[in-house]
Amino acid sequence: MGVSGCGKTETSLGVARCLGYRHIEADHFHCPENVARMKAGTPLSDADRVVWLDRLIVEMRQAQADGEGFVLACSALKRSYRDRLRAAVPELCFAHLVVDYETALDRVGARPGHFMPISLVDSQFATLESPEGEAGVLSVDATRPVGEVVQTICTWMQRQTPGDAIQAQVALSAAAMPQDVSANAAEQAPELTVPPLYTGRLAQTLDKLTDGFMAILLTVMVIAVFANVVGRYVFDAGWTGAEELSRLAFVWLVFVGVASGMRRGELMSFTLLRDRLRGVAQRVIDTLSWLLVAIVSFLSAWGGWYQVKYGWGNESPVLAYPVVLAMVPILVSMGALGVLALLQVVQTWRRQAPPRAASANVTAD
Repeated sequence: MGVSGCGKTETSLGVARCLGYRHIEADHFHCPENVARMKAGTPLSDADRVVWLDRLIVEMRQAQADGEGFVLACSALKRSYRDRLRAAVPELCFAHLVVDYETALDRVGARPGHFMPISLVDSQFATLESPEGEAGVLSVDATRPVGEVVQTICTWMQRQTPGDAIQAQVALSAAAMPQDVSANAAEQAPELTVPPLYTGRLAQTLDKLTDGFMAILLTVMVIAVFANVVGRYVFDAGWTGAEELSRLAFVWLVFVGVASGMRRGELMSFTLLRDRLRGVAQRVIDTLSWLLVAIVSFLSAWGGWYQVKYGWGNESPVLAYPVVLAMVPILVSMGALGVLALLQVVQTWRRQAPPRAASANVTAD
């Protein structure tokens, strides 16, 4: 839940994919009259929203009847709206995506083809009744990267157990990870194609190590190239080893970055056809896709191994560093990609067990 521009669609899709639940987009259930009002810049009244909320209730109950959990992307700005949804699904959880006014305004203004105009952002904030203090509510800073927001919600949901009273109340954290959005937040929002492949303390440690290592590599590249340019044009005496050093750093940067990006779910993904499928068909497509990734990755690692054998004992012409140093990242990183892909094949089937009705549903926006 949250105001327009807080990232409901992108976040809820990520949560649904992570938990293996059905996704329900509330915007698709507005009647034509409501859409026309919003396009004209007219805020919806409580009466306008009743039919809309009742349509959403039908969809939620249908998911329960089908034995599926669901993730609903719905603004749910007022307490009365949330209570109406809770009356239909008593154990419903709400993840409140919190954004400031300027961020929401920027995102809505940069969003193409949507019926919500910028002029209605004011009414969204005026209508919003904070869910703070309500049971079963998680408040999360939605200006953080989408991947972090998705993982926060998924981790919170997985801690909820059927039948227990859900009392989790997470305030906006001042100690949250640094904000990582550009001035055009709408373009930054779709940064994640899939949820992180694995999480936890080990993942955080590896992220810190790889991020630090890539920062060092990038610094080396910049210094080497900049020093060479300054040396040539200012002192007429460039450093001949700059090109070799920057090339070596670039190779490591690329392959370490690819492995790290795949773990975080930041690599490009085409899911238009896959998202139209349901159940076993979707899992089969996911399995075939990850198996293809694993095969190609292991073939690349195999090629990297032959390059390592070739480069063993050879030295670069200028700096005389072992050529094998430029081959190792290919072998290691592509091997890591293959292992991650196989783990994802297993995870694809493990996380799809249908949850019990009315016990594992989250409304996220």
